[in-house]
Amino acid sequence: MTARFFDLEAMGLRLLEESRSRAVTLQRQGIVPCLALVEVGDDPQSATYVTRKIEDCKKVGIDVRKVVLPQSVTQSALLAQVQMLDADNAVSGILVQLPLPSHLDEGAVIQAISPHKDVDGLHPVNLLSLTTSEPSVIPCTVRGIDALLSETGFIRDGARVAILGRGKLVGLPASLLLSGQSRNTTITILHRKSKNLRDILKNSDIIIAAAGSAHLVTPDMVGAGAVVIDVGMRWPEGTLRGDVHPDVAEVAGWMTPPDRSFGVMTRMMLLKTVLDLVEKKGAA
Repeated sequence: MTARFFDLEAMGLRLLEESRSRAVTLQRQGIVPCLALVEVGDDPQSATYVTRKIEDCKKVGIDVRKVVLPQSVTQSALLAQVQMLDADNAVSGILVQLPLPSHLDEGAVIQAISPHKDVDGLHPVNLLSLTTSEPSVIPCTVRGIDALLSETGFIRDGARVAILGRGKLVGLPASLLLSGQSRNTTITILHRKSKNLRDILKNSDIIIAAAGSAHLVTPDMVGAGAVVIDVGMRWPEGTLRGDVHPDVAEVAGWMTPPDRSFGVMTRMMLLKTVLDLVEKKGAA
């Protein structure tokens, strides 16, 4: 068996055009979507992500208000900046680029953003909504995963889904969404120290790898025909490596391209989320 690869780039282009069309419709109504993007420090990797997000917004017609704060910014100063943006009616959504420097409390910063402006979907109110039949805001990477599974028909009631990784950006929200009332799959959350890791993965219909451990998932861990989505990334010696070994393609049915970033899907879902928030505000 040779796996079929999800065409992330083609899907990304289609999603970009859909968002452009939605933004044009809003602009004709006199509404200009605006994303406030807060970046702390000068981490090169974060700066690259921020640059790509800004470029995507410009392509579709979403204004960006970029705020750059020094690495040494205090918790109170960062919170004051977030609260000011939150109170600005011209700002449709707020994204604070994570991770933040270790001296800052990420949880407090996330909770300072109103749920209806939280484009990352990490506010406790938005996370809780993932378990309901109508989630409010789905974290962007998780929304990208859900889109792949939904559009290809792989989400089925009772499907066995193994999520490798328990982080707050992917593992936790993915488990809440996919086991919630809107998706009805059966979830197992795993990590590198889980017992029987190989056997659980082998008996799963869908594997979502988000551990950030290069080539952790090998062919002997994957059942024939399984769907494998790799969003974990490491850069050993400057080369991108996903959580899933390329040879998994020999046994999987469908999988994301090996050792390739999932970033295009995450960024396209960011655009959709900003536009969703604008449209919900207009309908309120």
